[in-house]
Amino acid sequence: MIAFQLASVGLIAAIFQVVDGGLAGAAALFGGATALTNLLLLDWRARRANRAGALTARQSLQVLYLSALERFASVALLFALGIGVLELEPLPLLLGFIAGLPALLLQARPGHG
Repeated sequence: MIAFQLASVGLIAAIFQVVDGGLAGAAALFGGATALTNLLLLDWRARRANRAGALTARQSLQVLYLSALERFASVALLFALGIGVLELEPLPLLLGFIAGLPALLLQARPGHG
């Protein structure tokens, strides 16, 4: 799962580095790292929920909402850091993030995660 994500992000970063040069490749890698952070938060929250044993419907919904909030906030903060503070180019950053997202689909398949 992570190998696929690294390969797709690495390909996008290499393309941006060759075509645009400068920090475009680094911006794509930062976007990919943001997607990886998102995936790791999802995996961590799922493992914690599985270790907790059987949850009530209310508890399951709370875990779902908390996970979504954590992941949304982390992506927003990392985008703000990359674009605002580090002044990385937005397009390569966003495309690097998008390239890392298919790993989330692989994570969601039955029997994985």
